[in-house]
Amino acid sequence: MPRDAPKPQFDHRENIPPADSDYESWAAAASSSLSHKNLDELTTSTFDGIERLPLYTRQRNGTRRNQTGLPGESSFARGSRASGNILGWEVRQSHFSTRKGVNDHILADLENGATAITLKGAPESPDALRSVLAGVYFDLAPVHLSPGSSITQASALLEVCADDQSHAELLRNNLGFDPVGRLARTGHSVLGLDEGLAECAETASQLSVTFPKVTPVSIDGSVWADAGASDTQELGAVLSAGVLWIRTLMNSGLGINDISSKIELTLSAGPDQFLTTAKIRAARICWARIVKACGGNPSQSPLFVHVETSRSMMTKTDSWVNMLRSTAACFAAAVGGADAITVAPFDSASGLSNETGLRLARNTQLILQEETKLCSVIDPAGGSWYIEELTDHVALSSWEIFQELERCGGLDKALLSGQWQASIAQTRDKRLEALSDRSTPLTGTSEFPNLDELELEREPLPEETTTLGEKRCEPLPLFRWSAPFEQMREAAEFSSDRPLLFLANLGGIATHAARSAFAKNLFESGGIRVADNDGFDTPSACAEAFSSSGCRIACICSSNDVYSESALEVARQLRSAGAEQIYLAGTSDLVDGHRGEIDDFVYLGCNVLDALTPIHQLLTR
Repeated sequence: MPRDAPKPQFDHRENIPPADSDYESWAAAASSSLSHKNLDELTTSTFDGIERLPLYTRQRNGTRRNQTGLPGESSFARGSRASGNILGWEVRQSHFSTRKGVNDHILADLENGATAITLKGAPESPDALRSVLAGVYFDLAPVHLSPGSSITQASALLEVCADDQSHAELLRNNLGFDPVGRLARTGHSVLGLDEGLAECAETASQLSVTFPKVTPVSIDGSVWADAGASDTQELGAVLSAGVLWIRTLMNSGLGINDISSKIELTLSAGPDQFLTTAKIRAARICWARIVKACGGNPSQSPLFVHVETSRSMMTKTDSWVNMLRSTAACFAAAVGGADAITVAPFDSASGLSNETGLRLARNTQLILQEETKLCSVIDPAGGSWYIEELTDHVALSSWEIFQELERCGGLDKALLSGQWQASIAQTRDKRLEALSDRSTPLTGTSEFPNLDELELEREPLPEETTTLGEKRCEPLPLFRWSAPFEQMREAAEFSSDRPLLFLANLGGIATHAARSAFAKNLFESGGIRVADNDGFDTPSACAEAFSSSGCRIACICSSNDVYSESALEVARQLRSAGAEQIYLAGTSDLVDGHRGEIDDFVYLGCNVLDALTPIHQLLTR
């Protein structure tokens, strides 16, 4: 495929009619209910700049619907097969091969509903692997290797699986060949990237004869998502990696229409269910165009899509909320038509998941598949004007990123030069800003924290044991969204002088309740406990209560009218009573002449991490 391939026209819609009476009626009613505010305030944007409107209608956004085609044809947005996932998707569960009792965990999963296993850190010895996989029927439940596995590990797995040669043609394992993703995660490789790709491609070509249904290559998009990349950056990188593999596999002798069956694509599923669904649909559209541009027939080259719930969204604090995030992500993956799904256990951020975590992760998929009958509907998202349009925008944005990478010489060159890491870092900074001001909220962490929760105790994750090789590029980090807040909470918890903040509530409960509740929620997200009260009628009473509380920090909470009358006086008396840091719940324009009296202001949309930093600095004085 030429590196300067033109941008495909994904959006074939006709001009939108100038008038839509139904939409105009809704817009008028919505504006009135919003006290005549601008409806543009209801439009949000993704990290890629894709706008999401407050309402989608047939006349304004539905003209593409008849051009989408049926599942299994046309753009393939609606799925790779006309039957959809009517027989269900592959329910995968991941396990570390070095974990004590791993064979018992694997058999328990397979006996209770999982239909496939992904093995992380598989041993290179066939005998050791036989012990790990004893009792597994490989023709019924495929065992996959995690992305980045070596040829030696793959050879060991195939030797164990092929102990009964009569079933070699039934094996459906994924061998996890992904030297690009491994290099991105670790920054190291034994062979140069071109050599590593060529070696894997040659092995894949040889295996196509003896193990025709085995998938040697894994293109893992989660390596980019885990580092903070946006959804379209993840998909754009995956497409560039796909083109790299197409070129390499064709050089090894495989035909273009045979290559898709040798590749498994892994995408991450986050808590944004609509964006996740659109990304999966867009992946099939873009892949079909790449295959066609390379001279292949997309209908003969369906893409197998594996979706894994995002590691980035998993929290250590209030880990039980992870079940809600994972359920939404799994639902989105199923609606998008994923062929296989892996749900991370709710306690995976804390270490090795226990039996409860593994069971709940497994049952999340089983309930969606069996009890809600989600797989019984072919393309559940089909015909949604919102999802169809979002799919178009994600496909267009991803294709632009793909073209940028190709102009750099491909994903491999952009990675080795550090250009791709820098691009992801820019998005990671945007995401951190959104987490800091809580426009991207994390329930149980940045919002509604519980400082009295019991911390989950789990065994630590096994360390990487394979040879890393020579350093060739800067590795991408694992960016867990909750990490900055968790670090603050941990610092506060283990401090010998644990901070306690005094809420200087002025007036009755009705006067200060809204802002005091907001302030309590905000400060506790950083591990700062709050001393609450029913309010004070005078500045002197407030200062006296602060003095006897033993606190060093205070936050003034009340109404705008009370602020204008007495906020500064309260601040002066709190300072005289020993307050080292004084906040006010509200914006700075609510208090005239506050300089020197109030240290900082906390309000909806403020940078919470920046606001809490001075308090934590007090701990080190």
